[in-house]
Amino acid sequence: MMNSTEAPTNGAGHTFKEWYRLADEAVAAVCGLGIDDLPDGNSYDAWDADEAPKDYARMILEEEGFPFGS
Repeated sequence: MMNSTEAPTNGAGHTFKEWYRLADEAVAAVCGLGIDDLPDGNSYDAWDADEAPKDYARMILEEEGFPFGS
């Protein structure tokens, strides 16, 4: 049972804050910008759906025309 002071985690075991940090790092590695410098995406739903942070980063970067690479 989760303590009321613990942040919820997704199926991969990440809190939203941890997941968002990983997605931000993936974005910065590609274009040197932070995830908050790009147009808003539906990050909470992606986290909740257990989407990998790197996959989410790829999606929002591709929407903005950045080649993500492998």
